[in-house]
Parts: sequence; structure tokens; C-alpha cells
Amino acid sequence: MANPGSDLDPVLHQALEWQVTFWSGAVSAAEESDFRTWLNASPAHREAWQKAQGLQARLAGLPGGIGGQVLRRAPDKQGRRRLLSALLWLAGAGIAAGGARQTAQWQLATADQAAPTGERRQIILADGTRVDLNSASAIDVHYDARERRLQLRRGEILVTTAVDQAAVKRPFLVETRLGRIQALGTRFRVQETDAEIRVAVFEGAVAIAPGEAPGYRLEAGQQARFDRSGVIPEGRADSNAIAWTRGLLIAERQRLGDFAAQLARHRQGILRCDPAVADLLLSGVFPLDDTEQILAALSEALPVRISYLTRYWATIGPR
Repeated sequence: MANPGSDLDPVLHQALEWQVTFWSGAVSAAEESDFRTWLNASPAHREAWQKAQGLQARLAGLPGGIGGQVLRRAPDKQGRRRLLSALLWLAGAGIAAGGARQTAQWQLATADQAAPTGERRQIILADGTRVDLNSASAIDVHYDARERRLQLRRGEILVTTAVDQAAVKRPFLVETRLGRIQALGTRFRVQETDAEIRVAVFEGAVAIAPGEAPGYRLEAGQQARFDRSGVIPEGRADSNAIAWTRGLLIAERQRLGDFAAQLARHRQGILRCDPAVADLLLSGVFPLDDTEQILAALSEALPVRISYLTRYWATIGPR
């Protein structure tokens, strides 16, 4: 069988090779200089680079975690070859329908309710329940005579349930890929990550039913994370974690690496944090409506600098 990437535009092939180099995390100053020279040599190079960056989300969305495994192995030579092969396949042949349905773009475009990257939304459901959707989040809504159910397809939500006025009371459920959460008259947050689901309860209580483990009741003021194998309590619920509903990110002696991961979900493109500065501690209140201003504030408050490969690729590194 022919390689789907064998007829690829050679300039795009070069861009994909650079993409793999930067994903590896092992980039020398000379390589970065060579990249900038290549990027600025031609408008065709810049166009190819934009296409190459767009393939990251598609690779991450491949079924079965394949994309994530390849990305994690990228630093060694074998990992780079695998990653380049995957990118060539995606660029030359596209993603099969099953894989495409896992991508962020597909989830946001086909969900009943969604908030695109950089935006936040609040919706009121038919029974009066309020749902806040964080940036890059999507849900489906299923209400019938038996239940009220949300399907969390991507991202993070804050749910404030209303009293059901139906003659026969219907449970309120949030379905995730790793298990189900039942609201017990409550206000609670649900966040999907690559490996687990995080839940924090601010009022009332919830019952968590992991896919393959006994259930767990989480009370107001508590938070936990779970996967299919069980629930792990995590102490007190952090109200700062839902400051995004007010358009804010709040850090209280937070690792810069963790803060950058939160900020990245509100910003178009790629935001990396150099491991050399990831353990710096940060405190502050940051308005989410201007992520570039937040990056500028970081460079003033900490011994870091923000470098840009393109407008959509920023790295927080040592000053």
C-alpha cells in the first residue's frame, strides 16, 4: 500500500519535520534560529507552518490514545519518526470518520451546546437548571419523562440544578466517558482531563458512579477525581477553580506549569511552559479576556520571558 504522505507538498513536509522537532522538547538555540530563517524565507513556508500546527489537535484526537502515546514518545529518535509518520498520514489522507469524531473541532461543532476556545457560555435548561460552559467545552442535553441528563463531551462545566417541576421527579445526571454523576440538589463542577474526571461540590451533594467500581457520595465543600476503577478524594473544593465563570483565573501560590495549562485552554494555538520554570510559584488575579496581557504580566511578575515562534505558538521560558 502506498504511503498516504508520499505525494505531499515538500514544503509541508519540511513544516511537519519542524513541528516534530519542537514537539520533542529538545530544541537547541541553533535549531530555533534555523527554524526562524526557514519560516521567514517564503510566504509558502509560513502557510505550510500554519497547516502543520493545525494537525496537533487532529493527532491528539486519534482513537485509543494513539496520538497521545506518540506525542509523549517524541523526544527519542524512534518517537520522532513515529510522530512524523502520523503527521504525514494525517496530512496526506485525513482522519477516518471514527477518529475525526474524537477531535475537539468535531465535538464543539456537533454538540447540542458548546463554548469555543477563548469563550465561555451560560445556558438555562428547560427546567431552570443553569449550566456554565468553560472554554473549549461541549455537552449534549437529554431530557425526557424519566431523567434529565447531560453528556459531557469535552471540557468543563459548572451545574446549578433547579427543582424538577415534573409530576414524577426525574434524576439529574451528568454522563462522562468514565462514569456517571447524579446531582442531589446541588451546585457542582465537572472537568474532563485526558486520564480522569474531576468533580467539586459547592452546594448539596453528588453520587459518583465510576464505570467499574462502587459508587461514592461527595458532599458540599469536597472534591474528588475518578476513572473507571474508582474514586480518589482530594480534600476541600477550591472555589478559585471556577473563577472562570466570572472571567478570571485566580492563582494562590500555584505552580507556573499548572497555571500555564489552565491558561492554554483559553488561548488559540499552543502554549508551552519550559520545565526549567514550571515549578515557580505564582499568585494573582488575571482577567481571561486578554490572554496576551496575562502572558505579559507573567514576564513582569516572574523571572520568565515569553517567546513566540508564531502568533499561535508561545513558550514561557527562563529570562
